[in-house]
Amino acid sequence: MKILLTGGSGLLGRNLISHLSGHEVIAPSSTELDITNPLSFIPFKCDLVIHCAAIAKFADAEKDPIGTIETNIQGTCNALKHAMNKGARFVFISSSHVFDGQKGNYSHDDLPNPLTRYAKSKVAAEMATQIYEKSLVIRTEFCDVDFPFDTAYTDKWSSKEYVDNLTPTMVDAIISNQTGVTHIAHESLEPAQRQ
Repeated sequence: MKILLTGGSGLLGRNLISHLSGHEVIAPSSTELDITNPLSFIPFKCDLVIHCAAIAKFADAEKDPIGTIETNIQGTCNALKHAMNKGARFVFISSSHVFDGQKGNYSHDDLPNPLTRYAKSKVAAEMATQIYEKSLVIRTEFCDVDFPFDTAYTDKWSSKEYVDNLTPTMVDAIISNQTGVTHIAHESLEPAQRQ
């Protein structure tokens, strides 16, 4: 299968590439494929589009709302339209941050309640993605294997998982025929634990 992967240089993108052996993965850099420009997609033939590219840092989204709209919403729509024009499957990587965190243990049927600009942009992109019948939205939350901080919360519970543990399950969903919305995360655990 020929796969077009946006955001291939990011943490998740790099891990996905390493688990997609047996497939032809095209992961252009942001200079080779500007997701905010629909014409930039034209040269890329594919059977599947995995859309990971995004402004993913909350602080960046808060400081640059226009850039967040252009990248996270319009960029997703451009990638989606490319998949639709090619008749290709489309997988959009979303976030558990589409929820407000008040209830916990969310299912894919729970209504999003995004609080930040980042989360709102992900919900908007999810809604566009679901217009296409050959699409899958994956809500997830992951972190690098190396913990990048000096300290951590001891009273916060999360479904965040180390990216290397999460990627094989994501790849199974990506290459399946599953459509709609799914959640791929760890069971709720304290941040310091690793299995």
